[in-house]
Amino acid sequence: MSPVREHYNPIITQLLRQHDQLSHENISERKSFQRQILFLMNAIKLDEFEQAFA
Repeated sequence: MSPVREHYNPIITQLLRQHDQLSHENISERKSFQRQILFLMNAIKLDEFEQAFA
C-alpha cells in the first residue's frame, strides 16, 4: 500500500462511518461526506499516478 494511501485510509474510513450513521433524510450532510471521501480518493489516485511516472 502506498504511503499516501496509508495516510488517508483511516480518514476515509472515519468519514464513511460518520456518513453511515446519518439518517437518509440528511441528504445534504450525506452528500457533503460523499464529496469529502471522493476528494480524498482522488488525491490518493493523483499522488499514486504522479509517483508512477517520477
